Formats: sequence, C-alpha cells, structure tokens
Amino acid sequence: MRTWRKRFVFVLAAVFATGALATRSDARQKGEKKRSNDPSSCTVCQGDPTLMEAGGIVSHGGFPFGKKDGDTTKTDTHMATLDIKWIETAHFRIGFALGSYKVKIEERKKFLAELTKLQKAYPKVQPEIGILDPWLRAHLYAQRCEEIYARFLEIVDGQSATFSDGTGQWRGSYQGEGPYLGMKEKYEVLIVPNEAAHVDFLLENAGLRIRNTQRWHFVDRGSITVSMHTQQGNLRTDGGLHGHVAFNLAHNLYDGLNHYSYDTPVWLHEGLAHFMEREIDPKNNSFDGGEGAVADMTSKSNWKPEVLKLISTNEAPRLAELMALKNFGELKLPHHFATWSMVDFLITTKPKEFGAFLWAIKKNYDAQGVPTGSNLPDWHRKQFKEVLGWSYAEFDQAWRDWAEVAYKPGIPKGGDTMPPVPGGIPQGGGGG
Repeated sequence: MRTWRKRFVFVLAAVFATGALATRSDARQKGEKKRSNDPSSCTVCQGDPTLMEAGGIVSHGGFPFGKKDGDTTKTDTHMATLDIKWIETAHFRIGFALGSYKVKIEERKKFLAELTKLQKAYPKVQPEIGILDPWLRAHLYAQRCEEIYARFLEIVDGQSATFSDGTGQWRGSYQGEGPYLGMKEKYEVLIVPNEAAHVDFLLENAGLRIRNTQRWHFVDRGSITVSMHTQQGNLRTDGGLHGHVAFNLAHNLYDGLNHYSYDTPVWLHEGLAHFMEREIDPKNNSFDGGEGAVADMTSKSNWKPEVLKLISTNEAPRLAELMALKNFGELKLPHHFATWSMVDFLITTKPKEFGAFLWAIKKNYDAQGVPTGSNLPDWHRKQFKEVLGWSYAEFDQAWRDWAEVAYKPGIPKGGDTMPPVPGGIPQGGGGG
C-alpha cells in the first residue's frame, strides 16, 4: 500500500469578538532527583493507578512520542528547559508544557461544568477554583481531547465501528492498520509555551523549521501528531486554545479514519475542522495556509452574514470549484466561509448520510481491496450522488436555499450553527 507524508503549514487566526510509574519509582530509589513532571507530583491524581483508571488515564509518561525512536523521556531530555506534563488516554498521548491559568469571569461557567465532570473521577478537584495549575490543565485537556474524539465519532456515526488489531490481518474487508480509527498508534498532541520550543521539537522529530502549528504523520510509527505553541494569535486564552486543538484534531482524526493512506479533499477537511472548532467557540477561528504562504483570515466571529453576502452576490464558491482546490494554500476567505457553512448544512439536514459520506471518501479501494487515492475526484462525485443524493449543481442550490433561511437574522440559533446538532459538544493543521 502506498503511504503518504503530507506536509503543509497551519496558520492561526485566533480572534476575540503504569510501567512508567515503576521506572520512575526505581530511579528515585537510586537517589536520582525527581523530575517536576514525575507522576507522583500530579496534583490531580498523584499518579495513583486507581484514580488514573477512574479518570481514563493510561499513563503519565514513559510512552512513545514523535519520531520513530522518540518517546517522552527523550523529549524531556532534548527539551530540558520545559516542564512537560505527559498524559495518555484511551486515544491520545499528550504533552502539555504550559503554566497555570487564571480563570476569567466570562469563562467560569464553562470551567465549572468541565471541572465538575473531572471531579467525578478525582474528588480533590475543586470545580470553582480560580487558578488552574499545570497538572489540572493537563487533565482537563485530556478530557477535552476525548470529548473531541467522541464528537468526531458522532459525526461519522462510528461509535460501533471496528478496526484492525494492528497485525495486518482484517476480518473481512479492510479495517485500517490499527485500532485507533485505523491508525496503529494513538493521536499525539504537543502544546508548548513558545515558538522556539515548537520549532525545536519539529526540527528534532520531523526535520521542519515551521513556526506555526503543524500536523505531521509519522509514517514509520503510524501516528499522527499536532504540535502548537501559544505565541500564536489568541492561544494564550483558554477559548482560543481549546478551539484550536479541536480544529487540528478534526483534521487528524479524519486523516486517520480507516488509516491515513491518501489525502482527501481540501474543502471537506477544512469545513469539518471549522465546524468542530466553532461548536466550541465561534469567537476564535483557525485557518490553514500553504507552505510559505500566509493564510486568508478574518477577525469576524459571526460568519452567517458573510455566507449570505456571498450567496446574494452570486460569489459563493460552487462545489465543483472547491473540489478543484489542491492544497490548503489555495483557500481564500470565501472558501472558509462556504466550507464551514456546507458542513453545517450537511450535519444539520442529513447527519446520517453525511457520516456515511465521510466514511465512503476514505474507502476508495483498489482491485486488491486496499485504499488508494487514485481517481479520487471521480470517486468523490460518485459517492456524493449515491450517498447524499445530489449532483454538485443540485447540492449548490440546496445549500443556498437552506442558508438563506437558516442564517436569516432574527431567527433563534444554537450557538453559531442552526439548529443545534443533537449530542454535540460545546465548541481544531496536519501533515505527515
């Protein structure tokens, strides 16, 4: 099977309008100085296996991360100036290197709900706390990543889907290369406080000198990673960072679905990522751009009037035009507005069919039954008609007709999408 290492720059506009435990314990018994990110120092679970299991935490370090022979210990050593809190869940391996965070008045309701949920597993968590320490923030992002994963499964209607066990043997038809939506390894997230640390990680692990958020597929390991730093846009705010994580994970999870064997259409990726980010917080938006290019971005949080303006002036992109986009660098502001709205339309009006369509695009198989990117435009057109029931021209008209009503000013909406999608989380660029 042909594997792909896609590389593109992500440009942000965040807008405001248990083996590991034993190893470390042995080290302490030998008189070595305990690191600040030692699991026993965790203010949330103290590295207690019972508490960790209750909270869905698999490990607080000592797991593979980054390049083929990379792991948390090597990353700690290489990036010695950072205090990285490592945390592993059922589907993610996360490195969180930010400091404490003071909750703003307007954020209290959101944090209260999230920390109350976290308290169910960790009784010592205080939901009304005003300052979150790094360990608590790491646990919170672990919870958020799993919620994003669950929301993605809802969108693709994949809660009962089965995948390969990683042996290369499938029960019947192709089921990916591993158990994590089809990937061999869990999805990785690294969040660091500055650009220098971000570039250092990428240079060491992927040979890249990319200054902004980067998604990368480590083909040798079968893992998809996103690395980001908070000197971009509005990522120092919790809403900006939360949405940015969702935006990028939407890309990575769809890449990984049924295995990352080929690149799928740009419009579909970006629209899905915008949708998942804006469910969390429409005031903070992320935009993908091409390598060496600056992305088209906007500070506007309400995109509905922009969509209506495009439709009324007959400047809204057609689906056939969007399908002609070859990379994220070709995306302009009208494309961002339109792709978000098109996904909003599909999830609102045909959620089951849209989930089936997302799956179908990842099941373009060759004669041997393995994924291939060959003739993907033809495959996309065929599945669009068979699964969603529209030709491109028919879809263009149906979407426009819906948006003119759904986005009409004065009509109550759920958040920035209309109507609210059942089961949605309150509201996310890729490479490898």
